[in-house]
Amino acid sequence: MLPFHVDREHKVITVPGRDIPMLHWPDGQWCIEANIYMLELVQRGLSRKNRGGTLLSYGTNISHLIRYCFHHKTNFIDLTDNQFTEFICDLAAEKDRFGNAVRESNAVILIGHCCLDFLKCVGRFHSESNFLGKTGRIRTQEKELKIQADGTRWVRNSIVVKQTHHRSFPTASAFRKRLPISSEHVESLRQAVLAASKSVFRRKRRYVMIRLLEITGGRRSEVSGILVKSVIDAATMTNPELTLPTAKQRNSAHQTRTVPVSRSDLAFLLEYIEKNRRRVVRETCGASNDDGFLLISEKTGAKLQPNTITQEIHELAKVAGLKEQTCPHMFRHRFITKLFVALIEQHNCQTVDDFRRALIDGEGLKQRVMQWTGQRSMKSLDGYIHLAFDEVAQFKVSVDSIRAASAIEGLKRSLESIKNEMGQGLTPEEASKRLLEAILTANQDLDAYAKGKDRAAARE
Repeated sequence: MLPFHVDREHKVITVPGRDIPMLHWPDGQWCIEANIYMLELVQRGLSRKNRGGTLLSYGTNISHLIRYCFHHKTNFIDLTDNQFTEFICDLAAEKDRFGNAVRESNAVILIGHCCLDFLKCVGRFHSESNFLGKTGRIRTQEKELKIQADGTRWVRNSIVVKQTHHRSFPTASAFRKRLPISSEHVESLRQAVLAASKSVFRRKRRYVMIRLLEITGGRRSEVSGILVKSVIDAATMTNPELTLPTAKQRNSAHQTRTVPVSRSDLAFLLEYIEKNRRRVVRETCGASNDDGFLLISEKTGAKLQPNTITQEIHELAKVAGLKEQTCPHMFRHRFITKLFVALIEQHNCQTVDDFRRALIDGEGLKQRVMQWTGQRSMKSLDGYIHLAFDEVAQFKVSVDSIRAASAIEGLKRSLESIKNEMGQGLTPEEASKRLLEAILTANQDLDAYAKGKDRAAARE
């Protein structure tokens, strides 16, 4: 716990202090200034989710400067402009054993910005008002960066961010967009599960993980935070919607969001919960200590960490022989792009500006997009609009048909799961029972889709 304030009765009021990175010098001694900086970041409200979150990223970045000062036997407050320049140049020049640069220019700049922000804290701690600045010991400049999207109406509320700059920073490298994962690569990952998994539970969990990334568009921390209760609650709904936590919503009341899911997918998730997850919980932590998270560790029964999802996808990509970059966030790109393609088709938008106007003018449409994607602003979705127009000719579907396509896709995955498990000892009787259940749930989704089309036709 951390002290927050003292009330009128002289009682110290505290706030939770968990998941704050503790920074040390390389010899193990506590680094006072660095940990004061961590507390300052806590007061700013930066995320500590998933064992440190944004605070851990900041701590990792300034750890480079901690090591530099340790090896050069220099206190932070005694750093000179030449030493900071040498520090940045060393970061940019570092090579791996193959002679390749360890980090790109943008990574060096990011580390540099974090370190300058940390050194501002050091200056305040030592009451050195001229430590950083145009005439300071470390000579810096304040630059304004305008963040805005293309278009006329879209940019009227552009964001201006002030950044501290140092002359040693390298030229920024070109921004490379991470494209959505292709359906072929998703299928390759799914095909690799059987060969890459050493246990039945891990195989089933990987199938579930891939499907969750596909149908929710969730960030890895959001997917790892889905609860068993959310799946069970969705199964009772007329139009099922799965609740998942929302990351990157600092100081917001909206800590969760919902996305529509098919009954076929819910049946697949429920089967995993009842037959695979329950056994692991019973053999590890026990039902009384079950935290209720859908994705859990096979060894401990505890919540699966977000980084494990990245490692799992990386391993599957390696087994599948995929040479291109493959990571969980690419599933999110595909989810949002497909959503926008469907909306473009539904509203018959011919240009990017037409679609932006539809989003801005249609409050209900805007709220639905924000709900399904979990984005904080429409500006952050601008890149997906361009991707959607690039792919609009490939999908050619409407929003209503998304549920139908999802039902068919869910049925296909259920059939593949039954086929794989028959090779692992599933009896014909159990296979027949599960096949019937899969067909019935798919029919429910398709019936709901047909009724939706009838209602839409009646309104027209």
